Amino acid sequence: MNRKTFAVLPGLFALLALAACSSSSKSTPSSTTDSEPAVQGKMQAPVVVNVQFEDSSSARITVRFDAPATGVRVEARGLDGLVVIGRPTLAHNVNFPRDTTATYDVLFTPGAGRSHLAVSVSGEFKGAQLSRVATFAIGTPTDSQRSSNATKAEGAEGERIKVMPADTQ
Repeated sequence: MNRKTFAVLPGLFALLALAACSSSSKSTPSSTTDSEPAVQGKMQAPVVVNVQFEDSSSARITVRFDAPATGVRVEARGLDGLVVIGRPTLAHNVNFPRDTTATYDVLFTPGAGRSHLAVSVSGEFKGAQLSRVATFAIGTPTDSQRSSNATKAEGAEGERIKVMPADTQ
């Protein structure tokens, strides 16, 4: 080989690398069938969680399973001052067939103003370990909850962001 070949080869490799990284050669995601919608974001368990507050101290949690599930764990926890009375684990290592609905009654003590009941469902769905968490608000926010001392900012894509101070408790 002569000297011109050694001078041309690095340039040729650089062009090949550039062509491989160009947008026209990027792979497209595999197509989905009509029965499986395109997935956007993180995979979540195929369940629907609803809560109906019976009064200011009890709630009925309903979980509908849209796919068969094994080893399911259902938990209810309080946020922002709400305290669940009794065991937070409502179901542990339970199997559910598709289109099954499970109902759980929960007693709680609400927090001051607005507080939240968080329900988490986790288990194995179609061979994958998945979970879903849903929160439900109860109560009316207090004046201090409405006018927080959070710093308001805007994200890179224009979304509103509140930067909250750390809780000193």
